[in-house]
Amino acid sequence: MQAQTGSGAHEGSYQKKLTYKGPLTGDDIIYTLYLPPGYNKEKGPHPLIIFLHGAGGGNASSQVLQSYEAARKAGRIGDFIVVFPEKYGGTVWRDGAKEKMPETNILKELLPHLEKKYAVTGDRRHRTIMGFSMGAAGSIYWGAKYLDLFSTAVALDAGGGTSFSDPKARNYVPEYGKKTEAIRKSLKIRLVQGALNTRSFRQSLDTLKIPYDYVQLPRDITAYPAGSSCLNRKDPTKKFLHNPACMTEGAWGEQTWNFIEKGTQRGEQ
Repeated sequence: MQAQTGSGAHEGSYQKKLTYKGPLTGDDIIYTLYLPPGYNKEKGPHPLIIFLHGAGGGNASSQVLQSYEAARKAGRIGDFIVVFPEKYGGTVWRDGAKEKMPETNILKELLPHLEKKYAVTGDRRHRTIMGFSMGAAGSIYWGAKYLDLFSTAVALDAGGGTSFSDPKARNYVPEYGKKTEAIRKSLKIRLVQGALNTRSFRQSLDTLKIPYDYVQLPRDITAYPAGSSCLNRKDPTKKFLHNPACMTEGAWGEQTWNFIEKGTQRGEQ
């Protein structure tokens, strides 16, 4: 286990490469765990964010948490436990893909374990599913499928291929058509787009009259300051919008954390 705490890269407790053997599957579930500054189990239960990685499986937890902690300092968001499942590249976060079981591993095995060990909330109103690229598609899928687990879904640069009516779509989400009224009432959705687009999915949400929050990152390169993660490192005159650090920095990053905080009904158990 690797860990960085307190005066390290993060104010909170940051632990990478943690493992938990799933009691149902026997799988070794690998994850990164972040506990907010001053975390105390006795003060729980604590709100939760689960962050799903992109198709390449890269662990962007450190960059995402830097943005979270900056927003926390600015008063945009309160304390959260954040979990980053790892090693599910190419699965679109669906059981059976690539011979892996991400839904079972994370939601039916790891989550109950975290609820007991770290006083993670069991209240859906205090839980967010969030992800980047393939993980954004996963958050769109998990948010609707598991309404009993999550009240907020944040998709960072999801691409095309999401459909509630086409069973052949890479990210087929029939729940939006089958549970439309429940989703309207109980799932808060935010779509943040950089290099990719979700035009067809947004049109579907509009047709179904499902509300959502939407933002497109600036097209003008002058909107990004020097050193921004949204600029190409080799050629700063070009943009590099499709990366989780870019998706969580700037005003749009602060807005995302604030969206999660507003959707978390603190004080209500």
